[in-house]
Amino acid sequence: MLNPSMLVPAVLLAVALAGGPASAQTQVARSFVSAATGNDANDCNRATPCRTFQRAHDNTFDQGEVTVLDTGGYGAVTISKSISIVSEVGEASLLVSGGATGITINAPNAYVNLRGLTIQGIGFGGGTGLAFRAGFALTITNCVIRNLTGDAIVLNPAGTAQVAISSTLITDNGGRGIVNSLTGPQKIDLDRVHVANSFTGVQLVGTPGGTHVSIADSVFSGNAQGGLVTDGNPFEPTSTVTAVVVRSVLSNNRTSAVVAERTSFIAIGESLISGNAATWLATSGGTVWSFGNNHVLGNFDGDPAMTVIAKK
Repeated sequence: MLNPSMLVPAVLLAVALAGGPASAQTQVARSFVSAATGNDANDCNRATPCRTFQRAHDNTFDQGEVTVLDTGGYGAVTISKSISIVSEVGEASLLVSGGATGITINAPNAYVNLRGLTIQGIGFGGGTGLAFRAGFALTITNCVIRNLTGDAIVLNPAGTAQVAISSTLITDNGGRGIVNSLTGPQKIDLDRVHVANSFTGVQLVGTPGGTHVSIADSVFSGNAQGGLVTDGNPFEPTSTVTAVVVRSVLSNNRTSAVVAERTSFIAIGESLISGNAATWLATSGGTVWSFGNNHVLGNFDGDPAMTVIAKK
């Protein structure tokens, strides 16, 4: 006969074992959010969507996707896994105030994809748009990041990282449009990116192992402290920056269109450089080269010639 004293523990163990797999299955491969009908008490399925990006993120498997169903605001989110957050239905916004950060990515070795999002500073202390603190690859497509009091995009992931930004507007921010820090090697690609801010457009420093940025078909215009600024680290020989710019516009920046400092190198081809306080500036060992096919006109320093290199 079964000892009654053993019955309750046995039942509890059975319930616990039965409940374990069921709890794990609450996550899904694709979660949905809706400003019109969403509720964070829901299971985030298509018919019963969640209300915020954070709830949907937490409900989604690693390498899954969060899909936006309608226009609205979805709140700040901290990303800790490989995931896509995608909107194809209109504005899906994150309002940032009080010095907060709209999107924080802290996901070692993860792949993160963001598409169709608007990060908007509002009220006092609009804070930072996006902070990439850990992750292997970040893709930003068809997004708007504007009106922040701080920097729009901050890249400081530990270890090697790849960043691709395309068809994105980064404007009216009080800090820098895109800025990185001395972490690991970084590969950055900008394509059809428009940057216009109250401080620097894009400011990149050399990282251990090197920073390489490729820029195509983009606009750096109306920035207060230079359109594209690069700066190596004289105390770390591998902390260099190489930037190659083609088919782009650098105009109406209130200091130099491009600035290369220390162990950094900028090469420009097939681009328009016009209306800037200075065409280019190379200091402390930095280098600015032209492929010899740029259109340089109407800059306030008299359009000095860049050092010309042959086309490869």
